[in-house]
Amino acid sequence: MGAIPTKEALNLAYEKGLDLVEINPTNRPPICKIMDFGRYKYDLAKKEKEARAKHKETILKEIRLTFKIGDHDIEYKAKQARDFFDDGNQIKVSMRLRGRENALVPIALEVFKKFATRADLSYERPPVKAGNQIVAMMTEKKEEKSE
Repeated sequence: MGAIPTKEALNLAYEKGLDLVEINPTNRPPICKIMDFGRYKYDLAKKEKEARAKHKETILKEIRLTFKIGDHDIEYKAKQARDFFDDGNQIKVSMRLRGRENALVPIALEVFKKFATRADLSYERPPVKAGNQIVAMMTEKKEEKSE
């Protein structure tokens, strides 16, 4: 409509049964729009509610391994991890070392490698020893480009 005085714009909005909404107050002259502000707020709230409903919250699932875990147990836990990952959850793999096991960290890391290959996942963060525990986060295996 171009630049019109404020009083005239208010009267125009009143005649149409709408609101005069200031869009950009820093411009000179300020930019305004004639619209149904209540309906605008309602539509924004509705879009936000739909976005929240579609958004799936990821849950952190933890899988605990032991130092002396058997092959079948690794296979079973790897299948569980894969199922958790396919459901859209994050996976944390942990192992608590007790007593003399703390001196055998390389063997424990081999268990983590075996677990990752069986689960067909890779580590987002590699296994890290913190105190008497080794912790790692899993993610989808990255495919290497073959050319």
